[in-house]
Amino acid sequence: MSDNQTFFGTLETAIAEKTENLNAKVLPGVLSNFQLLHTCVKNMYTMLVQRALIKPDPYKLEKKITEIILPDESAYMENERSIVMGTRFSDYESMLEFVCTYYKFSTDHLDLAQTKRLLDLATCIDWRAFSINSSKVNTRGLATLVNEAHIHAPQMVLSLISDSLNKSSAAVSAIHSGLTDFVNFQREAYKFEVRKKVIENPAFDKTTLSSFSAEIAEIKRLFPKILGKKQYYSELIQEIVKEDCAPEKEQFRQQALARLRIAEKKVREVKQKVNTRAMLLDTVLSLSALAPQYEQVISKVESNHAVLSSEHNSFFDKLKRALRQAFNLKAAPEEYELVIVNQKNEARTTKKIEYNTFFALLVRKQQFLQSFADTQSEEFRKITAAAEETVLGFINRQLTDNREILLQLNALDEYFKSQASAANKDKIKGMKMELVTMKNTLVKSNQKRAEYVSVAEEKMQLEKLGINEDGF
Repeated sequence: MSDNQTFFGTLETAIAEKTENLNAKVLPGVLSNFQLLHTCVKNMYTMLVQRALIKPDPYKLEKKITEIILPDESAYMENERSIVMGTRFSDYESMLEFVCTYYKFSTDHLDLAQTKRLLDLATCIDWRAFSINSSKVNTRGLATLVNEAHIHAPQMVLSLISDSLNKSSAAVSAIHSGLTDFVNFQREAYKFEVRKKVIENPAFDKTTLSSFSAEIAEIKRLFPKILGKKQYYSELIQEIVKEDCAPEKEQFRQQALARLRIAEKKVREVKQKVNTRAMLLDTVLSLSALAPQYEQVISKVESNHAVLSSEHNSFFDKLKRALRQAFNLKAAPEEYELVIVNQKNEARTTKKIEYNTFFALLVRKQQFLQSFADTQSEEFRKITAAAEETVLGFINRQLTDNREILLQLNALDEYFKSQASAANKDKIKGMKMELVTMKNTLVKSNQKRAEYVSVAEEKMQLEKLGINEDGF
C-alpha cells in the first residue's frame, strides 16, 4: 500500500469520527449557546425598554426573516441613539430567535457560507470586549445605554445586567470555538471529497501526483465533470497538492489530521452553587456572638447600679426600707430617665426605664443568644429545620431588638457617669468598648443578612427568567 493510500485511509477514518463528534456534541453545543445568547439579549432588550433607554421597534412583528442579515452598523446622531439602537438591537434579537428556531445544526445542513454568517451574527456585537470605546458602532452604542441603565438601578437590575453580559461573553466564546472547529472540518471534508471523487477516480492520471503543476491541472480537468457546479476553491486544491507533492508533504498531512483531531473532553468546572440556607445560618451564628458581649455588659451594669444605690443609704433611706418591710410594702420602682440619641440625626429623646425590668431583659437576651451559639444545641437545630423565610424573619427581629437595646445601653452608660457623685465617679465602670464591639457585631450580621437577600433575590429573578444557576 502506497503512502498516498495510507494517508487516504487515515483521512477517511478521521473524517468519519469527526463527523460523529460534531453532530453529537459540538454543533448541539453551538445551538445551546445561541439559545443562551438569545435569552440574555432578550432580557437586556426588555430591561432597556422598561427603563425607557431605547424605543421598541414598532415594525418588529411585521418584519419577515428568511436569512441572516446583520444589523445596520452605520453611524448615527447621538440624539437618535434610543430610536436607532432600539431598532438595531430588536433586529439582532429577532435574528438570534430565527437562528435558534429554524437553523439545523448538523454537518449535513450547514455549509461554509452559512457557518460564516453564523459567526458574523454571533460577533457583530462584541460581547467579549463590551465597551463604550469599542470600534464597532453598535457595541459602543449598546454599552453606553447599559452604562446609563446602571444609574439608580435596583440590585435586581444590576444583577441582570452583570449576569447577561457575562453569559453573553461566554456564549459567544463557545460559539466561536465550536464554529471555528466546524469550519476546519468543512475545509478538510471538502479536500477529502475531492480526493475521493476526483483523485481516486479511474479517469484521474496518477502519474501527475509527483508534479505540483501537473496534479493541479489534472484536478481542474476532471473537477467540473465529476463534481458539477460545486465551488472550486483554489486555496484548498493547492493544500491537497502540497500534501501529495511538496518536499514537506508529511508535515502538511499531519497539520490536516490535527485539524480533524477530536479535542479531549475537558472536565467542566462545576459552578459552585450558592447555599442560601448556609448563608442564613452563618448570620444566625454571627448574632450569637453577642452573648459573651452581653455577659460583660451585664456585669458592669450590675456593678454601676450598686454604686448608685450605695449613694441612697442615708438614715432616712434606711428608715424607709424598714417601714416597707414592717408593713410588707413593695419597694418603689427604681427608674432611670435616659437620654436616647438617634445615631442618624443626633435627635435626643428621653425614656424612663425600670431598672429591674431592664436588667432582667438583658439577662434573658444573653441566655437566649447563648442558646443557639452551639450548633449542636436544640435551639440551633430548630432554627436549622425552619424555612428560609422564617429564619430571615427571626434574624430581622433580632437585629431590630438588639439595636434598640444597644441604644438604651449607650444612654445608660452616660447616665451612670453623669449621676454618680464626685466621690464615686472612679467606681463607675465604662461600657464604651463593649458597646462598640456589640455595634460591630450587629453591623457584620446585617451585612451577612443583606448578602443573603441580594443572592436570594437574584436567584428568584433568574428562575423567573428561566435561567438556572449554571446559565442555561
